[in-house]
Amino acid sequence: MQKSLLAATGVAVAGTFGACALVLAGPVTPIKFDVAPVTSLLNPHLSQNWQLFAPDPISDERGVVARVRCQGEATDWTDISSSAIARTQSSRFFPDRESRIVSNALVERFAQDDISKRLETRGKEDLVPSDVGTERRAERVLARYAALRVLCPSAMNADDQPSAVQLRYVVQSLPPWSKRSDDAARAEPRITDSEWIPL
Repeated sequence: MQKSLLAATGVAVAGTFGACALVLAGPVTPIKFDVAPVTSLLNPHLSQNWQLFAPDPISDERGVVARVRCQGEATDWTDISSSAIARTQSSRFFPDRESRIVSNALVERFAQDDISKRLETRGKEDLVPSDVGTERRAERVLARYAALRVLCPSAMNADDQPSAVQLRYVVQSLPPWSKRSDDAARAEPRITDSEWIPL
């Protein structure tokens, strides 16, 4: 009797978990909203998603260059994303994770939810809510990081600290896989400059 009860409990727990996982990973339906409190028991440790299958594959390469303003004068543009990647790749066993600051901030800066994308494709840009707060927060992170990496010309002088940072985003669209060896298929990079961000 005790073994039967234990086996029935195990089957019930496994069945409940499987049903919750199917509902949580499935498409948005009224059932999903009705059983949301139950399926939320799986979060955050046992959540299910489709990210493994790359629904939005990478189609461009993004980088950022920056310059700082020191005592009213601007420095030259300095690539801060490539240097972070080079430091990460310099050690295979104990890599530097500093490049995540740049990559995560770039993702956050250009992030756009699915509803906004759909509205833009339908020509209803006026209905798209502007998420300026997220973009500003990402730019502040990049500006603080750039202020550490791009030094003022007279770095020996303690009074010569950067007062503002300007960021330049460089987005290079990748050609389709079938045209990867065709140089004519490579598009010109898109360049976007930010305003001067005070530190």
